[in-house]
Amino acid sequence: MDYPNFPPTNVTTLPVLVLCFAQGGRTAPQRRKIPREGLLLGRGVSVFDDAFRDAHMAARHAEIKVDRAGRITVRDLGTPYGTRINGEFLSGERELESGDVLRLGDTLMVYTRMVEGRPAESDLGANDGMLAVQRSIGCVAARRHSVVITGETGTGKEVVARMIHEKSGRHGPFVAVNCSTFTEALLSSELFGHTKGAFTGAVTDSPGLFRAANGGTLLLDEMAEIPLSLQASLLRVLETQEVRPVGGTRDISVDVRVIATVNQEMMDLVRAGKFRADLYARLAQWTIRLPKLNERRDDIPLLVGKILPRVDGRGRTLSPDLAEALLVHDWPLNVRGLLNILSIAIISTEDEEAPLAFTPEVQMAMWTTRSLTAEVEKTAEPTRTTLDKEELEELMVQFNGHVAAAGRHVGMTRSKLYRLLEAHGLEPNAFREGVARAPQGGQNQAPSWQHAL
Repeated sequence: MDYPNFPPTNVTTLPVLVLCFAQGGRTAPQRRKIPREGLLLGRGVSVFDDAFRDAHMAARHAEIKVDRAGRITVRDLGTPYGTRINGEFLSGERELESGDVLRLGDTLMVYTRMVEGRPAESDLGANDGMLAVQRSIGCVAARRHSVVITGETGTGKEVVARMIHEKSGRHGPFVAVNCSTFTEALLSSELFGHTKGAFTGAVTDSPGLFRAANGGTLLLDEMAEIPLSLQASLLRVLETQEVRPVGGTRDISVDVRVIATVNQEMMDLVRAGKFRADLYARLAQWTIRLPKLNERRDDIPLLVGKILPRVDGRGRTLSPDLAEALLVHDWPLNVRGLLNILSIAIISTEDEEAPLAFTPEVQMAMWTTRSLTAEVEKTAEPTRTTLDKEELEELMVQFNGHVAAAGRHVGMTRSKLYRLLEAHGLEPNAFREGVARAPQGGQNQAPSWQHAL
């Protein structure tokens, strides 16, 4: 079946366990559908291509069950090593949510859901979100339509723009400009060109980027920063495929396909009168939305494998603690942040023959990133920092025990909300039946690194 660009709401998804890290520092993930009878996880058990050979995993370590309603739960089978979810030791039984990270011994897996009948992987990754992006690129690449690519900083918007150009069949160059780095006057000259003497300092004619990209693709990076007064001129160029240099009197024909990127919600700017609706409509003839890195944790091993050779880490493997930290981190800077953290790990791991370690330098870098991002978010939009027991109970009832959805609603990370629930003796799974109960068993000591995440 064709994998849709934006899957319909009635599409069938399957529960999947993704092996992300195993003995020897594996960075090529494997996927296993969770069957109706569930899965037993333990040393010597063949769940993926090879049986688990983790010395820190018990023979019967944990089990994943599927109930009649299709809920997926996991519980530790009383092992001395414990089972961790999202960096915290599991107490009792917990329902799995897409994106949850499981650690059994030194083996790491991610639980997710997969669209039935989808391709195995793409150039961009194997996560459903990136497969949708890949198909979207294939739908639009060979056409003349303008494209808007949306996504947070560091999600790979320019990478996608270059892929569209490479698959377009256009023979001209790919030219990129960051619209936020120019004043209005300079951006006009940069885009449309200028004639000699058009303004102070214009000692020669300049063709401008539209003419430089003739026959190819022009990327307008951070298009939201285009001054309102310049937007009418840009709209005219897009509609007529003619450009008039600053100071010129003659229009010059161009053949340019325009791609624009944005890291914020454009319709908010349109409603606020800061961006022309007609220009946005002309640019957004096709829109590609890129998921955040923390929405595709199962792609992190693939990304690590691609990034390491770029940062002088060819042939290096990851220690289990570093692998877990990478999978659990929120990644506010997305793939750009992952590249930065891997660079720090390479520099700070003194033994070049040893796996990359979760060093104090890496821990500090992750903590700093989270702290700075939290301050920005706090300034932009206040969020809840704590909740009392009554509020937590109401929240769990409202979201039927789904911690991730509840956390998003109150602007709180899933791990922090879990800690609050535990502190008040509340078990999210209990709210499936509408009866709250205290967590079962004792809580193992949390790993020392989790506070950086």
